[in-house]
This record gives sequence, C-alpha cells and structure tokens, in this order.
Amino acid sequence: MIVLYSLLIICYFLNLFIHSTFLTYIIGILALFSLIFSLKAATRLYKVVGIIFFVTGFFIFIYQQRSFTEVPLYMTTTVSLLAVFYVLPFINSIIIVGRYDQQVNKLLRVRIHHLGQLYYRSSFSAFLLGGFLNIATLPLLKTVVQKNLVGETQNIKNRFISQSLLRGYSLSLLISPMELLVVLSVEYTHVPYPVYLPWLILITAVLFILNWVIGFKSFKRYELPNETSDSKTETQSTTETGINTRMSRKIFSLLLYLIGFMMIIVLVNHILDMGFLQTVALIIIPFSFVWALSIRRLKSYIAYCLPLWQIRTLSLTNNMVLFLSVGFFTSNLNDSIFMDSIQKPFEYLTTTPILLFVFIQILFIGLAMIGFHPLVTISILGGVLEPIIHSINPVSIGLVLMTSGLSTTIAGPFNLSVSLTANLLSINSYKVSFWNLGYALIMSSIGTIIAIILL
Repeated sequence: MIVLYSLLIICYFLNLFIHSTFLTYIIGILALFSLIFSLKAATRLYKVVGIIFFVTGFFIFIYQQRSFTEVPLYMTTTVSLLAVFYVLPFINSIIIVGRYDQQVNKLLRVRIHHLGQLYYRSSFSAFLLGGFLNIATLPLLKTVVQKNLVGETQNIKNRFISQSLLRGYSLSLLISPMELLVVLSVEYTHVPYPVYLPWLILITAVLFILNWVIGFKSFKRYELPNETSDSKTETQSTTETGINTRMSRKIFSLLLYLIGFMMIIVLVNHILDMGFLQTVALIIIPFSFVWALSIRRLKSYIAYCLPLWQIRTLSLTNNMVLFLSVGFFTSNLNDSIFMDSIQKPFEYLTTTPILLFVFIQILFIGLAMIGFHPLVTISILGGVLEPIIHSINPVSIGLVLMTSGLSTTIAGPFNLSVSLTANLLSINSYKVSFWNLGYALIMSSIGTIIAIILL
C-alpha cells in the first residue's frame, strides 16, 4: 500500500510542474487502483459510504454515455486532499521532536486553583498544538488534563474535557492553512488566503473570548484538590510568576514558526500560482526539515518521522476509499445535466443571502448528525456554488463555509474529533455532541454575522 500511495502522490506532485495529460491519466489509474485495493482494509462504515458514492457516480457516468476509457480522468479530483493527508506526519513529528508539546503541557500545571482557570489553559493548549498535531492533540492533552481533575465526578471530568479541548482545537483549525476545510473554501471561492486571514483572526478572537467566559463561569465553582498543587512545587524553581522563561520562549517560537509557515505558503502560492491546497501540500515536507535543522534536531526528527509516516500512510485506507469515491461522484455530478436542477434552489437563495448562509449552517450540522463528513459536504457544495459564487461576495460565502464546516468538529457525533474524544472518555459520541452543540451554533453564527456585514 505504501508503494502504491507513494506513487500516486509523487506523480501528482510531479504533474503540478509539468502539466502532462498522459501523467494525469496515469494518476487517475493509480487512484482507481488505490481505491480498489483500499476497500478490503477499510472499515465497514467507510466501505459502505465509499461504495455508495462510487456506484452513484458510475450511474451518472453511464447516463452521460461516456467512454470507459474516461474513468481515470474522473478519479483525480480529490488526490490533492489525499496529498495533504500523506505529508501531514512530517509536520506533526516536529512538534514532538522539538518538545513543544511538553512545554505547552506545563501551562496546565502552573498556578491553577479551580477548574475555571484550568479550562482556559486547556483550551489555549489545544489551540497551540491543534494546528500542527491535528487530531493527535486530543489524546495527548486528555491524559494531562485528567491528572488535574482528581476528585471531581466522572460527569464533570467528561464535560470539562469534551468542551475545553474540542473548542480550543476547533479554533486552531479555523486559522490553520493546513486545515482542509479552510483550504477548500479558499479554492472554491477563488479568494486568496491573506484576504480571509484578518477576518478569521477576528472570528477566532471573539470565539476564544466567548469560550473562556463560558468555561470560566461554568467551572470556577469547582475547586481543585490540594494534591494538584504539587505541580506548583515541581516547577517552583522556575515559576516565580507562573510560567518560566524557557516555556515562554518555546511557545513564542512555536507561534513564530506558524506565522512563518503561513507567510511562506502565501509567497510560494503567489509565485507558482498552482492553487492554495497544492501549495500547502508541497511546502509541508521542506518546511518541516528546515525547521528540524534550525532547532538542531534533524537526526532525531528523521528517526521519529519516518516510522510515523509509514504508520500513517498505511492507515490512509479509509481516507482513500472515502475521498476517491466522493471525488469520482462529484466530478461526474459537476459534469452532468443534473447539476442545473441542484443549483436552482441555491440560485433562488442568492437573492436573500442570509437564507443561503443559514441554510449552509444547517446543512453542515444536519448532515454531520447522520454521518456525513464535512469534507464530503463541502466537496459537493463547491460544485453546486461555483456558478453563483460571484453573484454575492465570495469572501462571505467562504467564511460561512469555514465556520459552518468546522463547527462539526465539535458537534458532529460521527466526526473523527468527537468520536475520538467519546472513545477516550468511554461515553456516547452524541453526549459529547450535545455538550458542544450550542457552541457549534455560536461558531457558525458568528461566521454568518461577519459574512452578512461584508455583503
């Protein structure tokens, strides 16, 4: 599988520069083989969903009376998404090797007296690590946070972890140039990422303040047991005011690397003009190696990264099945007579943009509740909205797509982040979803409000 997946991604990267029709066809064939061979190893849910999308797309393909030799050409739509999944372990690894996670975790142990204080520390830690470690942030921080919750009831522990970590994590994704929902929104609206960034920072800041206020008021009445104050004595020699100098430098450098990463992506995308998603996928590996070299940990980085990359690549089977089948379906749908009928309701809603924005909000949350992945939803919406995207401000549509899509990361019971949190806490994923549904609606609604202001 590693060889097949690697061939697919390497050919894709190569074709970004040579633009060969022949190589595009080869990529389509490799994608088709990747889908077929991944089916056996995929979990049942992904297998069923993948087959449904592929079969539906194939019926559209046959209905349009296309030649079977054209099948590979309709398999390449979502390879760019898979390329990002393929390279993510390289930047995930640098956070561990650089020990940034350890320094961020110390934030949770310094001068904490009640759960209200621990709440915003936990959310901030999830925010700092989420953009780089992605989903691996949740199990990492859950273990640390749980140590500070000794003596609390199980229900309080579960609600605290579900709300503080998931909300902080979701906000890190909102401004991350590696988050696929953000990247796809940029691609579909044809608006540069720097145009979105100030608005995303504003939305993130507002949501952060709301999250901290809500969390502080909800949990401040729960005093931490005396045992947790041991963490204060452990760091007493270096924590006169709570956070030692080394910790501050490490966190500051992490933020600098994140800003540098964003700037390099914007610059390279401007020079090469190959698409934001493609630029992100291309930049991750060289940026990660330069980062490791700059902190003098290149050898340990390579030793840690390569095994992790192999494990993650082998685990791409579910993503291969889902996104290749969805790509085949959406590319056929976009190139069919059915698209006109699907677009008509959206064309009607463009006359009243607020209805369109609210509809997109409800669509993301509603479909997430029954198991639709937000990347599937946005992939379908991308084709549907394409002809009408410029009839209203595309920045407004992009912000609604981003905030509505990412709201499912804290409230979609079948979403990976929610289901993983539920699994870590040994509770029902709908319970985690229920605890965060109100905040998810606030998140998407703030995006909608900003979008309306920008009209």
